[in-house]
Amino acid sequence: MRLSRFGCLLATVCLSVATGIAGSFSFVGTFTQDDQLAFFQFTAPSATTMLRTWSYAGGTNAAGAVIPDGGFDPILSVFDATGGLVSSSLLIAANDNGDFTCPTNAPNCVSPDPNTFSAFDSMLLLPALNPGGIYVVVLSQADNSANGPTYGDGFREAGNGNFTPNTFPCGGSAFCDANLAQRTGNWAVDITDVGRAASIGSGAVPEPGTMLLLGCGLAGLGLVRRRKNQA
Repeated sequence: MRLSRFGCLLATVCLSVATGIAGSFSFVGTFTQDDQLAFFQFTAPSATTMLRTWSYAGGTNAAGAVIPDGGFDPILSVFDATGGLVSSSLLIAANDNGDFTCPTNAPNCVSPDPNTFSAFDSMLLLPALNPGGIYVVVLSQADNSANGPTYGDGFREAGNGNFTPNTFPCGGSAFCDANLAQRTGNWAVDITDVGRAASIGSGAVPEPGTMLLLGCGLAGLGLVRRRKNQA
């Protein structure tokens, strides 16, 4: 009986957490070379989904964490992975440098870096996804864009390691940008207004809210195992 009550309490707590933060997921990590990719899977809701990076110019992400500027110039590419991320998965959207046509401080604008004065962070508004559909976001560094129109077409700089010193010579060994500025391998990605989201590659570190949800899942699994052992 005590175990059953504990299970109900755990479920209530986890449900409260999920209700509070399930719409927004924030991830941070670091690339070790220029042609590396990071993968994130999310389930689309019926509302508009927004994807955004914070690592080039820095800022406060959806989890409330302050992200420092100085990261590389990012690209976000989105594939329809409802049947799994396979060679035929369609590229449905991609963005390199935010939106330069919108008014200053509009929700879909990205800020300029305080040192280079370039607005190189990436942002995507996706208003027409299939509710309940599964999608995969791929984070890459400029100039490593998706070749498209499918995932099987690969990425432009795949296998070229640290390609940026040749493309944008800044004097460093990696993470040069179009301003010939030395950057770092740090990145930060927000996926907001989704049913669920998770990192599925590159060793991303979820923000604490996402980790709490994972902890609830692991605790629930442990509870089930304990009940089986007692039976």
